[in-house]
Amino acid sequence: MLFSEYQLKAKKTIQDYIKGKEANKIVPFLGLIGEAGSVLTELKKNLRDGNAYTNYTNKLEEELGDVLWYISTIATENNLSLEDIAKSNLNKIKDRFDLEQSENFIIYDNDYPESEQFPREFEVEFLIIDEEGKSKVRVMNNTTEKQLGNDITDNSHKEDSYRFHDIFHFGYVAFLGWSPVIRKLMGIKRKSHSATDEVEDGARAAITEELISLYIYSFAVDHQLFKYSDNVDSEVLKTIQKLVSGIEVKNCTQKQWETAIINSYKVFNELKTNNGGRVLVSIKNKKLIYLGKS
Repeated sequence: MLFSEYQLKAKKTIQDYIKGKEANKIVPFLGLIGEAGSVLTELKKNLRDGNAYTNYTNKLEEELGDVLWYISTIATENNLSLEDIAKSNLNKIKDRFDLEQSENFIIYDNDYPESEQFPREFEVEFLIIDEEGKSKVRVMNNTTEKQLGNDITDNSHKEDSYRFHDIFHFGYVAFLGWSPVIRKLMGIKRKSHSATDEVEDGARAAITEELISLYIYSFAVDHQLFKYSDNVDSEVLKTIQKLVSGIEVKNCTQKQWETAIINSYKVFNELKTNNGGRVLVSIKNKKLIYLGKS
């Protein structure tokens, strides 16, 4: 049975309540809460009685059916299609949890000259430079033997190892095929197309990327820098998607962002623990691997 067919048949059984129109809209919400409680009651009985509760599956099916009826009724009373709700929900769940996201992994510079493309695999090294009592990080592209950007400190009143934060940008390269910050540092901005150079590889996109990295870090600090976690709060991922809604990386799913963040922080913690080291950045294999110190 299609959801649309179910909703149409369920609509014919909707009752009018004595209290009038307002009650007609509110009662289904209250009924949904009540039926959700009935579902939990079946779980309680099953936990309490175990195999002795032989009618568990049948009763659970019945209670879930009642939940579905109230959901359908709420949708009908608010001019929503149960079919559309189901489709939208599947798209949302796929965006958040589907591990098979190959169709969303776009190599954004594929159609540009090789000189404007990210190397599909390269090695970088985070070196510690002590200067005037300050610990700075120097990032080297070991493949080209060139320094990427300037030596940086934590830029903070207290030591928090944010000087290693360029690893987050390399994570975006490996798992999203994107990073205007690294593009600029590597001198591979897509200048052959003026609009792309200005919008996708320009200052605003780079500032957005830095903002995302700092925003995630502020969240990570309260979660032990993701040392013991394999997931990121969905609201954080939704915020990131809003921030990039106007640039090419807008197509990336929440799952892709989560994968990039978690793996980048695993390497960040390695760099922090070992005070630097070498990292393999691989677009072709979608990997970011800590290789240890030289």
